[in-house]
Amino acid sequence: MDEAPGPQDPAADETGTAADLVVAFVPGVMPGKWFFRWRDRNPGRVLAERPLEAETWREELGEGSAHVCFVRLPPHPRPDVDDLAALRRSFRAVELYAEQQVVVLPRDHELTLLDEVPVAELVDEVLLQEPSTLPERDRLRAPGASAADAPLPPIRHARDAIELVAAGLGLVVVPMSLARLHHRKDLVHRVVPDAATVPVLLVWPQDLPEEQEELVQDFVGVVRGRGLNSSRGSGAGAAPAPEERAAAGAKGAKASSPRGGAQTPQRARRGPVRGGAAGGRGGARGGAKGGRRSGGRGRR
Repeated sequence: MDEAPGPQDPAADETGTAADLVVAFVPGVMPGKWFFRWRDRNPGRVLAERPLEAETWREELGEGSAHVCFVRLPPHPRPDVDDLAALRRSFRAVELYAEQQVVVLPRDHELTLLDEVPVAELVDEVLLQEPSTLPERDRLRAPGASAADAPLPPIRHARDAIELVAAGLGLVVVPMSLARLHHRKDLVHRVVPDAATVPVLLVWPQDLPEEQEELVQDFVGVVRGRGLNSSRGSGAGAAPAPEERAAAGAKGAKASSPRGGAQTPQRARRGPVRGGAAGGRGGARGGAKGGRRSGGRGRR
């Protein structure tokens, strides 16, 4: 939810060179590392970056201004209206990750004393968003309480809402990446642990030409960590089969051995036993420590 402009020609990069692939992204998503990897794997190909307003990605794909988009689904999508199943009736879509939601607060607000702010702490606060965007709070309020809420001021984007928080008009709950994108020195944010997470997806049209579909599939593979020589298509991004992992491990053991001959199999037998035992002990200790650190202060 931002109004960052894209290049004048959506089918060209910043130098004006015609683009082979145009990738759009909604505010807060940070795809730079994937752009770099795709370009590194595709020398001679041109990728154009296109930042969007969150509400315009369907138009961008429909008009061909972008070939593929990073998008967010609502945290509480309506079944067969704006959920993943409904989306896949018109587009191809791959789920990537889920974002936590945070509440944006003035720095001197009393809720900043908490490491995390549960939804129950927001029941009596003025929220600068429609009640339907945070139904977890609405369920904790008295019946009909939302009808008594003051009308919301005009809000086009998350940035507008965050500016109103800075003005002292209320609070807002947004995906964490948007709070970071619009960070201000006079505001802070806290995780709302019991608010629904926000899905982030890669979406592209179903009817792309074959060559364009191939480029998009390659980009999807980069985002999902698929190797350069992996097969493309609907199975993209799947974990390697156990026998493939075993074969890769055997190759790695032979390559790392400083000597060949009869000693190599002996080392291969002994190495995993020693490493596995040590790894098990270290993993147990690390897991216990990690568990103690995972709550409270670590979530700031």
